[in-house]
Amino acid sequence: MPTRRELLGAAAGIAAVAGFGLERARAQQTIDGWPSRSVRVISPTGTGGPGQNFRFYADQLKDKFGQSFVLENMPGGSGSVGCMAVARSAPDGHTLLLASNSHIVLAPLVLTNSPVNVKKDFVPIALMFTFPFLLLVNSGLPVRTVKELVAYAKARPGELNYGSPGVGTGGHLVTELLVKRTGIQAVHVPYQATTQQMLAAAAGTLQFTFDTVGNARGMVDAGKVIPLAVTGARRAVSAPDVATFRELGYDGFDDLFVANGLLAPAGASPAVIKALNREIVRMNTDGPIRQTLINASYEPGTIAPEDYGAMIDRELKLWGDVVQETGVRVKA
Repeated sequence: MPTRRELLGAAAGIAAVAGFGLERARAQQTIDGWPSRSVRVISPTGTGGPGQNFRFYADQLKDKFGQSFVLENMPGGSGSVGCMAVARSAPDGHTLLLASNSHIVLAPLVLTNSPVNVKKDFVPIALMFTFPFLLLVNSGLPVRTVKELVAYAKARPGELNYGSPGVGTGGHLVTELLVKRTGIQAVHVPYQATTQQMLAAAAGTLQFTFDTVGNARGMVDAGKVIPLAVTGARRAVSAPDVATFRELGYDGFDDLFVANGLLAPAGASPAVIKALNREIVRMNTDGPIRQTLINASYEPGTIAPEDYGAMIDRELKLWGDVVQETGVRVKA
């Protein structure tokens, strides 16, 4: 039979556990009953690639709001399948879009009948991170500089293949810009995900392509692909030996980068938008998620929803000019 001391000790333990649960419940936050169930976060591309970084955020969002944030890949239509699935969902905060500017800005500019309208269909929540484009060549190609690639391609018009994660994506347009400005003739091979694209570059199916520093690192380290140049105004933190296009004498690539952000269907609660933005900014400002992103050459986003919206407006103008210059237009 338990002694009085043992009973008191057990009661204290139960109280401590209950107290911990109460504190945890207090730490969790709901906004007008949201979230009342798991939150779907749809990425309109295949598995792999930068969008998978959202998994770093998911646990902390669950701890804060008390429900799971489940990443779901939904590729197709250069991002339109996943984007429209979110646009048509109820604006109750339980279905969100994790998209890059390739899906919400570039593809709608390129695809003449694209159903995606970022200004009408969505409300911005938070800029997750940005990152530059990295130009890579298959290691079997006898080139080690951008100048050598241009010369090699010009000597073989139409014989080289380059890839992208879809028609009208950033990887597609930035390559078209390079091709046009350098006079290269090459064949575009679109894929549904950056992972497939990188495997094709490593295998030699693609002779050159653009991807990200983090995505390409494994293949670079294995000697399968060779990095030649990076977009942006400065070199990537985790690839300091790779020069920028400007350094190599190629202008017009400083402001071309990928931006991944979180959006909700139009009509979503401003209070939910504000709460989600606050948590994303907190995680991106300090702590392990920020350091993980920086180590992989991602620039964490720390701006308000309205500032992210203004950034999207600037991108519509910037990439609209690129589309005009390259002449890339596709009937969807």
